[in-house]
Amino acid sequence: MVQQKSIDFLLGKYSSFSVKLPSAHVVLGSGFGQALDALPASEWELKGEIPFGEVPGLTASTVPDHAGRYRVYLHKPTGKAVQFQMGRLHGYEGHNPRAIVQTVMIPRCCGIENFLLTNAAGGLDTKMNPGDVMVINDHVNMTGSNPLIGENPKWPDGRELGPRFPDMGNTYQPAWQKALRTRLESQKLKVHDGIYMGLMGPVFETHAEVRLYAQWGMKAVGMSTVWEAIVLKHSGAKLAGLSLISNLGAGLTDQHLDHFVILETCRKSAAQIIAGVGEFLRDEVLK
Repeated sequence: MVQQKSIDFLLGKYSSFSVKLPSAHVVLGSGFGQALDALPASEWELKGEIPFGEVPGLTASTVPDHAGRYRVYLHKPTGKAVQFQMGRLHGYEGHNPRAIVQTVMIPRCCGIENFLLTNAAGGLDTKMNPGDVMVINDHVNMTGSNPLIGENPKWPDGRELGPRFPDMGNTYQPAWQKALRTRLESQKLKVHDGIYMGLMGPVFETHAEVRLYAQWGMKAVGMSTVWEAIVLKHSGAKLAGLSLISNLGAGLTDQHLDHFVILETCRKSAAQIIAGVGEFLRDEVLK
């Protein structure tokens, strides 16, 4: 799944930034583009950036507000690094699932074990409001595909990445869910928890689909995250996930869904979320 030259490239970059292997990898979804400025400079120092296009095996994203680059920060009190992934690839861009998950699997094959996946999602619960956050406690993959289809992926040394038929129970670490919620609430955010449904996109859902998914017990719906979660769980990584509720599903309000309006809504809460994420990383991962 991952080429050795991709691993060697990233490891070389970390060395050039004078940091050790990052202790965690955070995927930033739509609307989080400028929010890393919310990390307090007294604690966090930017050490360098790595555009996707420079990494063997990766390609640039075509979606607005998905910069397609890694940023490596040093947490100065602990001396440990965290890698933030600014933007991601999506199935609706025409990439196959295995190409898309390279953005997390190259860091995973470098040895990073802790991951946080974020996204912007449509809320399916009328108790939600745009700008709220949902901590993901499970997901449903309704994309129609899966990154584990085909030969069981292997580590660069030839070992199988994980079992042929992986157990997807407790994909999102229960203890991390609780800790993440606490840190987000400390930022005065309204926090929910629930099941995230991943769809292929690029269309937003119909009114009938929104009603159906809500009846099934889904709380948020989006066009990412589930493929990344599948391969990370398969490989034995620890992960948590959260959705920034950018809008309510079609038909739940009179709002016309527009990607650029959604991005603006996300930006209003993104800085608070990043501040909470920084506290979560400090207290749960970097300690």
